Amino acid sequence: MTPPLPNDEREANRNHPTPDTHALNSSSLNLSTARSRRGTRWIVSLLLALAACAQAQDVPAPIRALASQGITIKGPLAAPPGFKGYVGDYRGQPMPVYLLSDGQHMVIGTLLDANGNDLTRAPLQAAVTPALNAATWAELAKASWIAEGATHPKRIVYVFTDTECPYCHKLWAATQPLLAGGDVQVRHVMVAVIAPQSRNRAAAILDAAQPQAALQQHESTFGHSTVAPEPSVPAATASRIDANNALMEKLGIQGTPATLYKDATGRVRVLQGMLPEDRLKAIFGD
Repeated sequence: MTPPLPNDEREANRNHPTPDTHALNSSSLNLSTARSRRGTRWIVSLLLALAACAQAQDVPAPIRALASQGITIKGPLAAPPGFKGYVGDYRGQPMPVYLLSDGQHMVIGTLLDANGNDLTRAPLQAAVTPALNAATWAELAKASWIAEGATHPKRIVYVFTDTECPYCHKLWAATQPLLAGGDVQVRHVMVAVIAPQSRNRAAAILDAAQPQAALQQHESTFGHSTVAPEPSVPAATASRIDANNALMEKLGIQGTPATLYKDATGRVRVLQGMLPEDRLKAIFGD
């Protein structure tokens, strides 16, 4: 028989009871779970590393060699038979890269067919343009823009506009008859990408008492604009223009004008440059 404990030992046991078995099991379980999670993370990291290595090995040597020239491969590019296309990036600018059929040589630049048709521009633009969706439309609505046309429109069109862009001016002039009395509203998202005075003149228009009237005054006198650039751009206005520039870049738009609209199915579309007459009527007309 176990002899009784002395009073001081019984008191010690009361102050420091035997560890609870459930608590021990829980601690062991937590430790085991933590180890399991660490092991899982290690396995996932290993698999990702192996996948990256395999992907690198899938890229032909001539394409991998472009890294030494400062060119990063961003993804595939649609190409005609006999070529394998890649989208390269050099200092933030997209460039088309084509691997020749021998797998040992590559070229950088535009492909033309026997009739001189550009086989690169459209695929490259499609490859670098982010998906345009409802979120894109919501971002455009929050941008700094100047509206023309219908007050209660059935259709809204956004145009990235630079005050110094001659093609923006041509697009503006071509849309004026279509907007008169129609149900379309054009929202000019003012950017500064063409010339040093772009920012200051855009600021003058945005900060005018009546921005729409100021825009019309500038466009009506384009080439010798009677809207003078602001001597200095207020910080708040500069922030608005910078945000528009950032949105333009985010959407993969390379120049002005750029027209964004919703087609008959509600899908957001983007067209860059001056538009042909049939597209003008389809987008800006009733």
